[in-house]
Amino acid sequence: MGDCLLLTSPVRVLKENFPGFRISVAVEARFAGCFDANPDFDEVLVLKSKLSAATLLTRRFDAIINLHGGPTSLFYAWLPRGPKIGSAQFQYHQLYSGLVTSAEPRSHCVETTMHTMRWLGVEHSGLPPALRFEFHPELSKKIKAQTGMRDYVVIHPGSLLITKRWEARRFAEVAHRLQSEGWNVVFTGGPGDESVVAEAAKDVHGATILMGLTIPELAELIRAAKLYIGNDSGPMHLAVAVGTPTVAVWGSSDSRRWHPWSVPHRVVQNPFECNPCPGYRCLVADSPLCIESVKVEQVSAAAGELLQ
Repeated sequence: MGDCLLLTSPVRVLKENFPGFRISVAVEARFAGCFDANPDFDEVLVLKSKLSAATLLTRRFDAIINLHGGPTSLFYAWLPRGPKIGSAQFQYHQLYSGLVTSAEPRSHCVETTMHTMRWLGVEHSGLPPALRFEFHPELSKKIKAQTGMRDYVVIHPGSLLITKRWEARRFAEVAHRLQSEGWNVVFTGGPGDESVVAEAAKDVHGATILMGLTIPELAELIRAAKLYIGNDSGPMHLAVAVGTPTVAVWGSSDSRRWHPWSVPHRVVQNPFECNPCPGYRCLVADSPLCIESVKVEQVSAAAGELLQ
């Protein structure tokens, strides 16, 4: 989800440079909503499975750009006809007809993708623009009717990896502090987050819980919020894409590469020599010390700074 949303910034520059180009994006079905109504993408190719992707065999493109380099993305890139563009540091790089030179290794991923665009001939100076997610007025009305409030903070306590997931009870403590200052709190989560959200919200009386939202619905919920608080996750980048100030609780991943892009934000992270790491599990202890070290006071202070 984050990869999809982060792509919207460099593609906006590409489209501005070459407005006549037709841009297609291939994406897994569950993340297709990240490009909903985005005018920079002329076509969203929804890949429900490797079998359904066989329809790509009938297609031809003037350039096929693989931004990830793994075997799955390489498989999809090789289905249609056309020159394949990859990175010199990719696995199986010899299978590409064009190889982009490596960007600075610790650049933000938006800048890394922008480096690829410049290699292709896009002209752009300065930082790439903000992420993009189109406003849906009807969905906005629907969400406002569900919440029934104006001044609220969205808390999203879920994350796929345990090394990126702050304890649910600590999100609850932050919610209590926000309520004591007069803010309404809305908890939300994606598929598989039900137990985490329930744990975070169970003692936060008066909080609203909204689950099962589509990506565009979640976008409008966050867009209308005064603040978003969550882990390093896809919804964090969605908050960025709709321009909502963001507090990101950070654990194992590289905050220099993945921090919120081009919005008021605070990354709450404590230094560890082993950071960043792959994040599938903690490599130096029985539990992820990096995310566990973040204190409620740190997150509450960051939220207070952005809410002033």
